[in-house]
Amino acid sequence: MANNIIDYLRQSREKLLLFGYFTLILVLSWPISQMLGNAWWNSHIVRSIFDLRLLFGVGLEPISVAIFGLFVGLLILMTIDPKKRIQAVLLWIGLAISLLGLQARGLFLPNVSFVASFPWLVGGIAAGLILGGGRDLFKVHTAQAFEFRRASQVLFYFLAAFTVVGLLELHVQYPDLLNVTSETVELQQIQSPTVGLNDDGLVRNLAFSGLFLVVVRRFVQYDAEKNFFILGPRASGKSLFLIGAYLEALDWSAQDDSDTPLRPTEDLMSMIEALDQNNSEWIVEATGRGELKELGFQYVHGSVFPTNVTLSGIDYAGEYLSRLPDAITGAVPEEDLDTTTQRLRDGVNEGDTLMFVVDVERFIDNQPLEISEYFSILQATNGKDVMIIATKADHLAEEFEQEQGLEPHLYFDEFKQYVNTRLRESENVNSLITETSGAEIHPVYYQTTIDDNGNRVPMRDSSGSVTTVGFDELLEEVGRRA
Repeated sequence: MANNIIDYLRQSREKLLLFGYFTLILVLSWPISQMLGNAWWNSHIVRSIFDLRLLFGVGLEPISVAIFGLFVGLLILMTIDPKKRIQAVLLWIGLAISLLGLQARGLFLPNVSFVASFPWLVGGIAAGLILGGGRDLFKVHTAQAFEFRRASQVLFYFLAAFTVVGLLELHVQYPDLLNVTSETVELQQIQSPTVGLNDDGLVRNLAFSGLFLVVVRRFVQYDAEKNFFILGPRASGKSLFLIGAYLEALDWSAQDDSDTPLRPTEDLMSMIEALDQNNSEWIVEATGRGELKELGFQYVHGSVFPTNVTLSGIDYAGEYLSRLPDAITGAVPEEDLDTTTQRLRDGVNEGDTLMFVVDVERFIDNQPLEISEYFSILQATNGKDVMIIATKADHLAEEFEQEQGLEPHLYFDEFKQYVNTRLRESENVNSLITETSGAEIHPVYYQTTIDDNGNRVPMRDSSGSVTTVGFDELLEEVGRRA
């Protein structure tokens, strides 16, 4: 029962987030607008700044309409952006509620005529479109993602400034400093300046403002906040793991309407080119000693709140794994570290999540797993998140199908549980799971067959493409953790 609930929450995570954010927008828009309305009536500096318009003979109405137009222009770009479309819809709803809230305080809508101030409205919208990067709408397809990041960022700063300044104007009491007329700006003569704090509703407004800014900040986020770094012993399938993850992300991209480039590294594409040859062999060999290959790509996770997730790693000879703990702790002087070890250490330090590879083939053949270094790395990197990846899990897929009578790619959750149970028979793996607070093992594999020479080789379809299993679920998990 508990597992079913957890599975439902995982599968419905984005829908629940959408409902939660929708509720927060409904709840927060009205009190925030009321706070800003009260702040306007109590303000000194802000109203003095707006009164500078008197020097140029401009009324308050066109200025207000132009600012509103600027906001609308930025919001239009967010609506066009495939990654921010749903967030923009929620902000449109929040805008409508806020306008009603300001109207209740006798502000904006009762005092403006959009017909009379139409040029100012158009000018504000145009400024918002230009400021938010709207010129990209007229560009032909490029290698850049179809995103309006600047529009989202400016919108956030716009709302954050209004909220913070409104909060200060409402709750900080100070004398009027400036006197602005149509002819001059004069500094007020203050005999005994005093500054006080208006604590009426302060806690409530602080809570509403803080929560509102957190929600809006989440709305404008494009990139995941975590980096993932893969580690594994020699010939454990690190390269093929990253290739399989990329191929799955490529399938995702074909179904994604955001047109976001995957940006694979050159080394990764070289490996994929080799694997893509219509050949029965693996082609991709274990990385040689002294070799260092930068492997990485990005993919879009989520449909309701899409986020760019970057998955990167360094392909290296597994022999370097044993040198990492001393390099991380500084036990080995910097000048004694070779380039590969330095780069690996930096990757571990910069990564938020370490992905430990467990070679299923070695487990089946009763060979040493060579994962003892993981324990030293865990101690040297206290606080890192950890994922355990079981590569070459096709060796257990056949066993699972024979014992359970189920095809692992159709009953992947059951297969995943089976892999976790089997691998825990290894004391090393069981201890690793214990040290990582019960981390789940994520099996991945290429569908394979046995050739005439008795070698396990990738199974290819009529087009010569390989077939992967488990990478879809893995990318989902990585996206949830990002």
